[in-house]
Formats: sequence, C-alpha cells, structure tokens
Amino acid sequence: MTLRESFTKSYDVNVAGAHVLTYEFMPLLLESSDPRLIFVGGLSGMIAAQKGPYYPTPEQPAGWPKDIDFETIGYRCSKTALNMLMLDWNHKLKADNVKVWTVMPGFLATNLGGMPGKAEEMGAGHPSAGGDILRRVVEGERDADVGKVIGKNGEVAF
Repeated sequence: MTLRESFTKSYDVNVAGAHVLTYEFMPLLLESSDPRLIFVGGLSGMIAAQKGPYYPTPEQPAGWPKDIDFETIGYRCSKTALNMLMLDWNHKLKADNVKVWTVMPGFLATNLGGMPGKAEEMGAGHPSAGGDILRRVVEGERDADVGKVIGKNGEVAF
C-alpha cells in the first residue's frame, strides 16, 4: 500500500473507529456501576523513541530513498493520536465517574500486519503480557492512574 493509504487505514481503525465505537456505546457504559474505558495504545512510545534508539528501524544512512523493510509510521502516529482521544474522553466523562486510560502493552508477537514471525525476529514479547496489564487495569489496580497512559511494565507514560 502507499504511504497515504497506510496513514488513512491506520487512522480509520485506530482513531476514527475507536471514537465512533466509544460514542455509540456510551449509553451502555454509563449504565455500569463501575464504568471503565480503556484504549489500547501501541507503538507510540514517543518518550522512548526520543531517548533512542529510535525503534523499530535501525539508524539510516544519508541519502534518499531510505531502505526500510518494515514501515510502521502511519500506525505509530495513529496510536499517538489515540492517546489524545483518551485524554478528550477522560475530560468529557469526569462528571460521569467513568475511569479512562490508554494501556500500551508494548511490542508483542500478535501477528499484527499479517507477517508471521516478523515480530519475534524484532524482539517482540509474548501476547499474554498485554493481557496481564489490561487485567490489572480492569480489576482496579491502576485506578490511581485514571486519565493516564499505562505502559507495559506498569509505568505511567504521562
């Protein structure tokens, strides 16, 4: 797919799709005795990328075009936008006592992108790690961190 298509598809699913689905199901969520809204972030670790090394591609030599065999920038940008979406929903739902987070389970071998084995080659963790951090949020262990991005090891990203 083209660069534009990768951005459009990523934003359609990860930002617009998450927003519309949340909007449509909000009446049901508000009926809950303990409403929780969890967005699943992804490869958007801006702080980690800023500190380096920039993941997931190695250093690039000078010149154009760049030889990147596994491009993820559209997906990564959409997951960063999802964090803003979480902040907005958290703001909107405070008076309704809805607890809202983004959970970033980290780079896991989920076969995202339909490339079997590629994630393992790149050092991805086991998918169960994502389930574990999500479970801790659902069960209330992270209630003190409402409105925050929770990282794979439990750290608060901002």
